[in-house]
Amino acid sequence: MRIDIRVPEVRSLLGDTGADLEDLETERTRLTDAASRLQEALTGCTGLDTGISRVHEEVFRPDATDIMIRCNNAVQGTGQAVSAYLAGDTEMVQNAQSAAASGEFPTQTQYGVRHAQAVA
Repeated sequence: MRIDIRVPEVRSLLGDTGADLEDLETERTRLTDAASRLQEALTGCTGLDTGISRVHEEVFRPDATDIMIRCNNAVQGTGQAVSAYLAGDTEMVQNAQSAAASGEFPTQTQYGVRHAQAVA
């Protein structure tokens, strides 16, 4: 299986997603402010003011926070995976260059044992 990650495109997408997360954080703040204003407006309306507060505290705020955490984890994890991918490519190139410079090349393997060992 061949994997080809187009790093510039992935990094661009991660940058765009990070900006979207910042916008989402702004909207989360606006939701909290709106819930507070609604609760204040309903002060004195028995049950409604506390009901709005409860819905916000038990549903909207935790859900929005969970969404933010999951999205941020996905962006950070993908960024780390791309970095590991690049590090693996760099290591592979360095190993190949070292092997070529040494003049020593591994012998053909036979059933997981080097051919030179199998013959001896």
